[in-house]
Amino acid sequence: MIKPNNFKMAKYFLVSVLIAMAGYAYGQNPVTLKQITAGTVKFQGGTNTCWSFSTTSLVESGEIISDKRDIDLSELFTARNMFIEKAKRYILSNGTTLFEAGGLSHDALYSMEKYGAVPDKFYPREKGVEFSVKSGKQMDEVLKGYLDSVLKTKPINPNWLAGFVKKHDDIAGAPPQKFTWDGKEYTPLTFANEVLKFNRKDYTTITSFTHHPFYQNFPLEIPDNFLLRENYLNVPLEELISIAQKTIESGNSLVVDMDVTNSGWNCRDAGYALFEDKRFRHVANADTMEMAYGQPLRQQLFETLVTQDDHLIHIVGIAKSNGGKLFFILKDSGGENYGPFKGYDYVSVNYFAINALSITVPVSSLNAKYVKLIKNPVPLIN
Repeated sequence: MIKPNNFKMAKYFLVSVLIAMAGYAYGQNPVTLKQITAGTVKFQGGTNTCWSFSTTSLVESGEIISDKRDIDLSELFTARNMFIEKAKRYILSNGTTLFEAGGLSHDALYSMEKYGAVPDKFYPREKGVEFSVKSGKQMDEVLKGYLDSVLKTKPINPNWLAGFVKKHDDIAGAPPQKFTWDGKEYTPLTFANEVLKFNRKDYTTITSFTHHPFYQNFPLEIPDNFLLRENYLNVPLEELISIAQKTIESGNSLVVDMDVTNSGWNCRDAGYALFEDKRFRHVANADTMEMAYGQPLRQQLFETLVTQDDHLIHIVGIAKSNGGKLFFILKDSGGENYGPFKGYDYVSVNYFAINALSITVPVSSLNAKYVKLIKNPVPLIN
């Protein structure tokens, strides 16, 4: 324990070390092998909607690749619609299902198919982000409080959903029912279908765990998978890593659901995530020696709840260190002031292998042997 009279000196030393580490990180930058074009780095604030930010970025990147158009889409619109979906289930389950801001990539894709998409300029993310930063309560806390008040009286008010939507929109504003884009009027659904040419079947989610058979599909048992309906294709670990790498090499990007609180994640200070036994040990050096990974260890850490679904991030590239180590380049949603690489993270294969719960990839990037194993997304629910 640091004694009170030594606290200032210790604090000064720690800050100095972190600054030095960040500077060393710049000297050890891995060389980019391939990077996929993506939109600008966004700031999600305290919204806890990384799943919407990362998956929206994935869809934006696909639009840049296919149609050469960089369209800034509203993450807030997708998050709003999934709040509505969660609220319906929360009420019907009498408050026993999950209701919070967290979600997964397939939730964002589900929302885009059911509700469509809106350019950010028509429904700006800033209002939701500003509330998350300045308010003493988060959006999901406010909305859950409303739902719990509805459930206190039976039978419940049949118009509860209108009150729920109003509660949300009083904070973040109401999205447009129609808007004009490039001289043509669209609804969110027609914009998604006609401009983005969005199809949820163009994406699939892949994982690697041994409590289910390989090459079969199952809903991964994690808290944010609130419906427990969407299928994940299960493959051996080395194949999961290979799929992620080959997706980038094919000219596509992907989203990863990753634990970012385990030892070795030091992207905020040094820009790197390395599989180490101590959180800040030499982590600013991309060629730091890492612990070995393997399928049994990955499974053990998942089943003992060490590995959690903390954060979803858009993977946009691969790089190699001076020592020959492969890194994934991640476009994070902490803003351009996050970390030494202006909002980007470098995650080693070893860290990825242990801490990446799943990846969501374009089906077009997959080998045919995986495509034939994929199940269609679950049908939409009214």
